[in-house]
Amino acid sequence: MALVGDTAAALEALAAPMRRRLAGAGWSRRVSHPFVEVYAPSDRLAVTAGLDGHGVLIGEMYDNTGRTVSASERGTLACRPMDAASARRLVAEHWGRYVIVRRTGGDAAILRDPSGAIEAVCWRRSGVTLVASSAPPVLDPLLPDDMALNWEAVARLIGRGGEYRHDLALDGLTPIAAGELRTLGAGGSHGVQVWRPADVYRRGRGRPPELRSAVQTAVRSLAGDRTWVAEVSGGLDSAIVAASLEMSQRDRVAAWVNHYVEQPEGDERAYARAVVARQGDVLTEVRREGLTLSAERLARTADAFRPATNDIDTDYNDDIAARIREGGAWGSLTGQGGDAVFFQMPSPLIAFDELQERGVRARPAAVHRIARWTRRSLWPSAWIRALQEHRRSRADWDHPWLDDLRGVPPAKALQISILAFCQTFQGQAARSLHGVCVNPLLSQPVMEAGLSWSTVDLTWGGRDRAAARNAFRDVLPPSIYARRSKGELGAFYGEAVASHLPFLRDYLLGGALAQAGLLNDLEADLSREALLWRGGFSRLLTLALTEAWVRRWTARLEARSR
Repeated sequence: MALVGDTAAALEALAAPMRRRLAGAGWSRRVSHPFVEVYAPSDRLAVTAGLDGHGVLIGEMYDNTGRTVSASERGTLACRPMDAASARRLVAEHWGRYVIVRRTGGDAAILRDPSGAIEAVCWRRSGVTLVASSAPPVLDPLLPDDMALNWEAVARLIGRGGEYRHDLALDGLTPIAAGELRTLGAGGSHGVQVWRPADVYRRGRGRPPELRSAVQTAVRSLAGDRTWVAEVSGGLDSAIVAASLEMSQRDRVAAWVNHYVEQPEGDERAYARAVVARQGDVLTEVRREGLTLSAERLARTADAFRPATNDIDTDYNDDIAARIREGGAWGSLTGQGGDAVFFQMPSPLIAFDELQERGVRARPAAVHRIARWTRRSLWPSAWIRALQEHRRSRADWDHPWLDDLRGVPPAKALQISILAFCQTFQGQAARSLHGVCVNPLLSQPVMEAGLSWSTVDLTWGGRDRAAARNAFRDVLPPSIYARRSKGELGAFYGEAVASHLPFLRDYLLGGALAQAGLLNDLEADLSREALLWRGGFSRLLTLALTEAWVRRWTARLEARSR
C-alpha cells in the first residue's frame, strides 16, 4: 500500500494512527518520506524510493535485454516525470511486474505495468491518495467513508460468471488497468491507456519479434536465481516455460508438479513426465480426489478487491501453496496465458484476418486449412454467420484494452479479448498468499510477440499454436510437439461439485446473492443430472466465490458503519 499526501501534514495525520495497527498485523514501513509512504506485509515485493523522495517503484523491472534493473536505476526511474509521454517511453524501454507511484504537481500519478501482474486500486481520503494491491481488514480505517457494494456491478459479475471484468463492484474505488497511467488528486481522477494490445499489433505488422527469444528472455529473467515450484500440466504452454529455463534455474526448482485424476482424459502424466525427464528431473504426481468446499475455505481469499475467481480450484491452489512453503520456494511458475498469446482457439475468424491483412494477395490454401481445422464448409454463409456472431459478442466487451480496435481484424480482436480475460490469472488465489504466482507467458515481451504475429501465421497449417510449436520444436518432447488433444477435467469437476450440492444449495440459495434476487434461475442447475450432462460446475464454483466475497464485504462495510 502506497500513500501520497497532498501535503506532508495530511499524510502524517492519516498514517500516524495506522502505524501500530499495521505493524501488529505484520506490515512494515518500507518507504518513509514526508510526502510518500509505502507499507507491505512481506519482503517478497521489492520497493525502491525515488532519489528525490517523491516517487516509488514497487515490484520487479527489467530492460529489453532481460537484465534486472539495478537499485540505483530503480531509484532514478522513480524520479522520472510521470506524464503520458514519459510513461510510454518507460513502458517501451522496460518491462516487469511493477507499479510506479509518483507525486507530481500535488497529485499522485500511478503507472501499472502492461502485464497486470500486480493489482492496483486507488482512492482518496483526507488529502491523501492511496494505492493498494489488496484490501485485508487491517486497511479498513483507510478505505473511503462512502465505499459501498454496487449491486448492479455484482449482477454483471453473476451474468458473466468467471469472466474478467475491469470495473469493480465496490463504489468509491478506482481500478487501474494494466498499462494505464492514472492521475489522482484533489482535482479529480484521469486515466490514460499508455499501452494497448491493438497498438502493439498495429506497430508490429510485418516485423514480428521472434517468439522463442521473447519467451526465453521473460522466463529466465522472471525466474532469476530463486527457488520455484514449477507447474507442469502436460500441455504445450507449461512445457515451453520449462524448456526455457536455463540449467542452473532448473536445478533450483523445488518440485515439478502435475495434478491428475482417475479419468483417462484428465491424466496427463505421460506428457508431463516427458517434459521433466529430458533433463533428468522427477515429476511430483498429485492424484486428485475431489474438491474442498466450505464457507471457511471460500472466505480465505475473499478479502481482495474482486471475487477470487482465480481460486476456483481450491485443492489445486492449496497444494501448490503447501509445496511453496515446504520447499522454501519464492513462488510458483505456470504456463497460463499461452493459449491466448500463441492462439489455441480453432476459429473461422482467422480466415477473415487473412483477407483483411493480405487483400487480393490472400492465400486460398490458408482459408482451406482453416476450414479443415474448424470442420467448416467453404460455403460463404457459414463464415458470414461466424463473423456476425463475433460482432454481436463484442457488445459485451468492456475492458480498456478493447476500447480502440481500429484496423484490427476479427481473430486478432478475439485474441485481445481473451488476453483481457487472462487478467483473471493474475488475481488472488490461495497459492499466491505465501508466494508469488508468476505467469511468464503473460509478461509484456511475450504478449507483444504474440500480438505482433498474424493469427494466420500463429496457426499456420490449421494447427493451434503452430508458430510456438515450431519455435521450440528442438527442445520439446516429440509427444508434446505432436499432441493435438488437451486434457479434459469436466467429468472430474462435475462429479466433485455434485458431491457438494447440499452445501452449495444452502450456501447459495440461502445467501446474499439470492436475497438480492440475483439467483432466481439457479435451482435447475443444482442437480447431479444437470452437472453431469449439461456441465455448469464452473458457474457454480464462480457463484460460490462471488457469494463468499459479497458476504465478506457486506460484513466489513457494516462493521465500519457502526
